[in-house]
Parts: sequence; structure tokens; C-alpha cells
Amino acid sequence: MKQVSFRRSITALAVAASLGFALPALADNTTANISGSINANDYSAYTVIAKDPATGLERVISVSDEGSFRFAKLPTGVYDITVKKGDAVVAEQKTRISLGSNTSLAFDFIDNDGTERIEVTGARISAIDLSSTDSGLVIDEVELDRMPVSRNITAVALLAPGTVMGDSSFSSPNSGGTASFGGASVAENSCYINGMEVTNTSQGLGCGTVPFEFYKEFQVKTGGYSAQFGRTTGGVLNAVTKSGSNEWEFAATALFTPKSLREDGQISYSAGGAGGPVVFRNQTQDEYSKTEFALSASGALIEDTLFFYALVNPRDVENNFASQSSGTQQYAVDDNYIKRDSSGSDNLFWGAKVDWFINDDHKISLFGYSNKSDTESTAYEFDRSTGEIGDALQTTIRERGGDLKSISYTGNFTDELTVSAMYGEIETDYTNTPSNLDCPTVLDTRNVSDSQKITSCGSGGSTGVNQDKNKQTRIDIEYAFEDHLVRVGYDKQERETFHTSAPITGHSWTYSSVNPNGVITGNDGPLFTNTTGAAIDVVADRIFAGGGGFSTDLNAWYIEDEWQVTEDLMLSLGLRRDEFENSGVTGKVFSSFKTDVAPRLGFSWDPTGEGDSKVYGTYGTYYLPVPNNTNYRAASGVSDTTTYYTFTGSDATGAPTGTSPVSGTVADSQIVNSVPNPATKETFQAEEAEPFSKDEYIVGYETAINDEFSFSVRAIYREVATALDDYCGPFASQATCTLLNPGNDSTWQLDNDFDSIVDTGSRRTYTAEEIGLPEAVNEYTALQPQINYRGDSMRMSLIYTWSRSVGNFEGAVKSDIGQADAGITQDFDFPALQDGSDGYQANDRRHVFKFFGSYDVTEDLTVGFNSTLSSGRPLSAFGQGYPSDDPAIYGSYGDTFYLYTNECPDANGNGTCEQSEKIYQYSPRGSKGRTPWTFNLDLSANYNFTFSDVDMRATLNVYNVLNGQAVTSQNEHYENRRSEGSFNQYYGAAYTWQSPRYVELGFEARF
Repeated sequence: MKQVSFRRSITALAVAASLGFALPALADNTTANISGSINANDYSAYTVIAKDPATGLERVISVSDEGSFRFAKLPTGVYDITVKKGDAVVAEQKTRISLGSNTSLAFDFIDNDGTERIEVTGARISAIDLSSTDSGLVIDEVELDRMPVSRNITAVALLAPGTVMGDSSFSSPNSGGTASFGGASVAENSCYINGMEVTNTSQGLGCGTVPFEFYKEFQVKTGGYSAQFGRTTGGVLNAVTKSGSNEWEFAATALFTPKSLREDGQISYSAGGAGGPVVFRNQTQDEYSKTEFALSASGALIEDTLFFYALVNPRDVENNFASQSSGTQQYAVDDNYIKRDSSGSDNLFWGAKVDWFINDDHKISLFGYSNKSDTESTAYEFDRSTGEIGDALQTTIRERGGDLKSISYTGNFTDELTVSAMYGEIETDYTNTPSNLDCPTVLDTRNVSDSQKITSCGSGGSTGVNQDKNKQTRIDIEYAFEDHLVRVGYDKQERETFHTSAPITGHSWTYSSVNPNGVITGNDGPLFTNTTGAAIDVVADRIFAGGGGFSTDLNAWYIEDEWQVTEDLMLSLGLRRDEFENSGVTGKVFSSFKTDVAPRLGFSWDPTGEGDSKVYGTYGTYYLPVPNNTNYRAASGVSDTTTYYTFTGSDATGAPTGTSPVSGTVADSQIVNSVPNPATKETFQAEEAEPFSKDEYIVGYETAINDEFSFSVRAIYREVATALDDYCGPFASQATCTLLNPGNDSTWQLDNDFDSIVDTGSRRTYTAEEIGLPEAVNEYTALQPQINYRGDSMRMSLIYTWSRSVGNFEGAVKSDIGQADAGITQDFDFPALQDGSDGYQANDRRHVFKFFGSYDVTEDLTVGFNSTLSSGRPLSAFGQGYPSDDPAIYGSYGDTFYLYTNECPDANGNGTCEQSEKIYQYSPRGSKGRTPWTFNLDLSANYNFTFSDVDMRATLNVYNVLNGQAVTSQNEHYENRRSEGSFNQYYGAAYTWQSPRYVELGFEARF
């Protein structure tokens, strides 16, 4: 490596860099690096020592012939750096290294006259990390404790620029939610803890629950990440947990979130229906309280050699909220009140980490935890108009969480060669077990008074099992020579899922009205047309049942080179290739991909040579695998039929009586969206199909203005390079649909007798014009200036993001209708569903301001703040019909951008209403305005004190201090489900708001 210029100045900001706060992140996902150079007459006489005083770890490196040195894959923490010339100590420096970072040190032993000094000196620490090209944030537990940040990993992610809160449809109330990175859907992120991926493998939603006391440091990657990271087109949330040291330490933490200090929620009303406006949602009775304790112990079982850290976290959580019994949020009211209780031994987290330093160059770590939680969820009758809670209807046991275990190894074989390896397994449960099996799911969307609506005797739901298991293997090799740092790696995941489901009683019922000339669309065109001249009430019986065990195998390799071209220019040159293979219940592969070799390229240039500024840029291609949810829907033997009946009444359970198929027979009145046997690859995946991918371009500038202030700005452009979704039109292989790249010619085969054997001679190439789908478009453009201040007593960051997220589909999930079928949403199922879909996406927030930090009032008292000001999300009006009844254009389901006006002039004079004569209102995506701006301010205070020689800390966090409860989402379904022209009286009503003000109280003792 070439000698670094010694004009680079040391600043207080550089010290902040070593503290790891709001700074760029490197490739490594569990460790950090220290590199540097010396200026001397004879490099061969110098050695550099890095020692962690907490564990006794000590590494010694000889300075290279060019005067450089590098310590690779060090555990994060505080290190004492010592430079020796022979046996004499000539320099000493203490520095803290953060997760994934590279701390650069420079030691100068030459005076102006060229002579070499011999007195002990310190290092100059580069104010800007010139070896980093990616974007994001690194923050440790110390900084988080100084600010009011909710105790979940999503809240940490939302501190980073370019992240926004995702739609509430994809998370439970008070769970912390999910985040969107750079306009991507919330199902396109990856989460890691100590190198283990903990992302939900079925849908890509969420990262599990781990107590904050267990974490040591977080790394949020928002873009430009290296070839080491893959299987994500959004962002990466990476964390490491605490470890033991030579000093024995015990800690006890108590945290209280009392419901008595939580403000009431809001009420929303329908626009009008039978009897006038009625309550849609009522959150005034919602309650949330949490009491949790964390007890930890850590220390050295063998001094300087064997360390452990262990934590137990008993939790008592009470989460009560109004809910919709049908689970179909757009058409149902808050008619249930849910009380969820998680406590006792069924809600106990434990975790441990053991580190064995075989010697200073080799380390083995064991890591594991259990976050199993059984929650008792009881549904009660609820009068949403008065807020009165009635009798209990049903209790469901919600099994969540599971067990994780891993073993990892890091070895430094020479100064230049480092090898790391990891193997682990994680098992996760998502099973719901209801107690009442006599009451089906019932939804009544008819515009009738509440007293006339048909309801279930319980809260409905389904029965079954839903369990995931992920086995992971990884190896990484790093080699440094001359001006190059080369990394190569391979990783493999075996994702297994066992998922079965069936509706309670075997049926779920939806009551609706078909207006005059209204149409129910079937698999091959109109299933039923109302020609009576008056509205007809019908009921749909959906039977969705089946499932089994299936798997997905993922493999990837990568290579990258950090090339120090000159003193001031570094190039990052990376390549990555992934393989995805999905198998169904029979074990046969039904989808497989080998990605193109994906480039991950970047540069970092110091324009002044002073080490206090850089210009950087990245270009990368990122791929997303097919989630296990697709295996379940397409290749698990699930049966999915919907049959329409007229009816004369209902029984005590809410099921219809006096039923008669709307078109005479069940077969003629039924929509079939499944096949008896799982799909084959030849029928399910187009031969030309390529996996979902995005291209990303970033260019940025970062500078240290002075000792306290730094400034950065970056521009981002992301676009979907290849969209992968299922097409379900008449050319597809019947009800299984076909995975393809919309807008391209595609070749597949058929299995019309559903025996999982392709039909002879059925292979055919369908042109893009025949299929009728437009090319997928999703573009994200952003500009992100940021100012950081790091003084002796105050630290703060101000981030502004201007962004624009536009296109004809969102990505893996569909936020504007709350569809979590990752990878196979209704987008591109039929051409009609894309007509009008081009517009601003659900995660588009044009302006977002983030301002957070902390201030030391005294040595013992610290106050913190965390605020966000954001513009609203786009709004649409979804319909249930389309001007054409051609099954090649519009199929048996789907939300369109056309609203039927109930006008049908008899243009051809035949006395009947033809589909082509109907008058529709065109309502493209995002054309109905936006939700209002939101402002959220959180404040905190931390006080340190001593009691009976025990170090104590008391904390107070107040979230949403001003109690602003602006609307964050509203009902965008203009027409009732599968009832074109039938106005949904709840359209436009507020669905979610900002969380009300609440308070957290905490106490911590350390021994």
C-alpha cells in the first residue's frame, strides 16, 4: 500500500468517527479494522501492536516496506495502539473501532529537517474514512441510550437517511413496524445478528424480537453495500451482541411502559351509508403496557482466553386494541376488541455468547438465544360507537419466535491472510391455535345498517401450523498484498418451511351486493351478470386449505478488491453471483435461477489530500430470491376456490341459509385459483425469466468542516432492472399462474389435466403483445444532505431527504392494499390491473426531515431528542371492475383503477347492458391527494447516580411529546369487494394515525 500523506489533520470529528455514530459502514458484518501508516527512515525497524485491554487480545504486525499496517477482523471495542522501534515504544494511541468500520491512523516520526524523532508521540486519526464507499449509519448502545429511540430494530433503522416507516398492514399493533429503504417495499430487507440472517424467510417481513440490552452495536446499510451482502434490494440491518471481558460484570435493568401514561387514540367515520355516517375505526380504548427486566452476567472463565455473556429477559406485555374480525381491513369495521397477554415462562428471552481466544490470532465463538413467546389473544364483542367491550368470543394462542444457535471462527494466519467461517440454524414459529372452531370468518360489505349486517358468532380465523427453519453456512477469506485487499467468500442457506392452513368450519363467508348490470368475473370471463334491474345480495364461500413442507436453497459466491490506486484514490471492485432454487411439497424444484454476475463497484477520492473530505460513488446490481411464501401458494397443494350463492338468511354462526348457486350449478358459479397437484417448473416459470433485481447509482461528498461540524450530501438513483411476478391470464398454466418478467416474450408449457406432468406439445412462446403486460417500472430518486455536530457535551444530526418513488408496481409486497404475498402480489396478474398503476408509490415521501441528538447538562444528567417531520403518502381510489370483460385482460379478481358509475346507456339499442357500454371513471394511482404531514418529537432524560456503591441509572423517555395524531393511512377502496358500482361507505376513512403519546420509565444497576 502506498504511503499516506501526513498533511491530514486530527479533529474532534475524527474521534467521533471512532465512537461509531452516524457514519458510513464497510463490508464486514461482525468485526472492524484498524489500518494506517508511519513516516520514518527505516520501516523494517517498526512494529505495531493492537491490544484490547478488556479481553487481553493482542496482535503484533510488522510495518510493510511502504510504511503501512493493517489489523483485520478485530472485535469491536476500545484498543490501545502501540508503535515500537525495536524494543523502544515510540508512539501510543487509544482508539475505539465500530462495527464494520475502518479506523485509519498515521504516525509521523520525521522532523522538518528530516531527522527521526525518538520521543513517544500520538497518532493522527483520519477525519474521513477514505476506504468506505457504502452508505448508512453505525450506532452503538451508548449513543442509543442517550436518545429516545424505541426498543426495536426498526426504530434504529429509521434514524438512517432514506428510510421511512412502512405500512401498518405488515405488522401487529405496537410491534414497532417495518421500514422501507430507498423506496423499496418493506419485504426487501435483510437482518443479521452476529453474522446470522434472522429475516422472516417466508415473506421477508420483520427480523424477530431481541431485547436491546443484548445488543452492542448496530449497522444500517441504506445503499452501496459491497458484494459480501446479497439477497436484498432494500437495506441491511446488521447488529452484534455484547461479549464478556476480563472484568466480571452483572447488570439488572427494569423498564416500565404504563398504560395509565398513554394518551387515547382516535375515531374515524364512514362517508355515509344506510342510516348515515357510522364509526369505522375506534382506537380510543386501545391500551398498551409493558414491564420487562433484563438480568445479565459476563466475565472471563479463563482470563485473557475464555469469555461469556449471558442475559435473561422476562417480559409481561399487555396489548389491547380494537380490530376487525374478518381481517379484511378495507371493508370491515372495528367489531372486535383484542386482549393479548404475554407473560411468565412462555414469554422469557434468554441469550448467551461464548468467545474462546485460542490465541491472539484464532478465535471461536458460540452464540445462541431463544425468543419464544406464547401470547394468549382473546377476542371480545365490541361496540365501536360507544367503545363498550362485551363478552369473550374466542381465545387464540399465538406462538412466535424460536431458537437460534451458531458457531463461528476467525483466524489470522499471517499479517496478510485472514479466514472466517460460520455455521448456524434458526427456527421460528408463526402458528395460531384458536379455541373456538365453530364460528367461521364472516364479512358483510353490504351498505345496510349495522343491525342488518350478518356477523359471526366468534372472530373466525384459520387453523394450521406455520414454522420456518434456516440452516446457514458461510466462509470468507481476506488477503492483503501491495495496494490490494482482496476478499472472496461463499455462503449457503437451506430454508425450510412447514405451513398448513384451513379456515375455521372449512368456510369463510363474504356477503355483498351486486348492483344492476354488475358483474362477478370468473376464470374465463363473466361468471354472473345481474340483469334483474335491482341489486341482488350474494354470498361468496372461499375455501382456502392445504399445505405441507417445502424448501428453498440459496447459494452465493463473491469476490472484491479494495485497490488503493494512489494516496488519495481507492477503488472497490466487486462481483457477486447468487443461485435460488425453490421446491414444493413433493420435493421437486418448481423455480430456480442463476443470477448474472452482479457488479458492486465504488470509488473514494480525497480531493484535497488532507484526509478531511472525500468524493465517493457506487454502482451495484442487487437480486432478491423467491420467498418461501411462493412455495406455499404455488407448490404446496393448497386448494383455493370461491363459490357464489344467493341466500335467504343466516344461522347463528353467521353462515348463510337457503343458498343457491348464482349461475345454476356450483361449477358455473365457482372461481378456482388452485390445482390438485403442485406446479412444475416447466409450467410455473417462464424459460426466459430472470430474478427480481435492482440497479443502484450513488454519488456523494463528505467533509469535516472543523473540529465539531461535518457535512455530507449524496444523490441516489435506484430502478428495477428486472421485475419477477406471476401472470394469471388465460395463457398461463391454468390456476397456478406463471412467473415471468412483465413486458417480455415468455415461453412455458401447460398441464391442463393437473397431474404435475407437462402436456406433450404444449411448449409455446407468447409474445409480450399477446400477454398484454407492460414493462415493470419502479424508480427512486433522492437527494440527502446531512449535517453532524459532535461537541464535548452535545451531539446531533440533521438529515433532509428529498425523494421521489414512482412506477407501476411497488416490489415484493403491495402496501396500498396491504397484500403481503411477497413475490406474487396481484400486480401483473392481469393486464387490467396495471392500467392506471403508474404513479407515486405507497412509500413515496417527498420530504423527510430528521433531527436527533443528545446534550450533557451535567456530568450525570443527559437529555436527548429524536424528531421527524415527513410529508404524506399518496392516495388512490381502487375499483372492482374494468371496461372490458375479455378474460385475457381482466380475470376473476383484483383491484383496478376504474370506478363504475352505475351508468350503462343502451348504445346498441338491444335492450341489454353490454360491458362496452358501461361508463367508468378512470382513477390512476396516487390521484386522490396525500395524507397530511406528520411531526413526531420524542424526548428523554438519563440520570446517573450511585446507591450503596452500585452504579445506577434512571431514564425517562416520552414518545410523541406533542401527542400529534395525524392520519398516516386511510381506506383507499372505493368499491366493495368484487362488487363494481357498489360504493364502499368506508372509503376515505382514516385507518391509522400516529401513535399517541406514551412514557417509558427505566432503571439500571451495574455491579
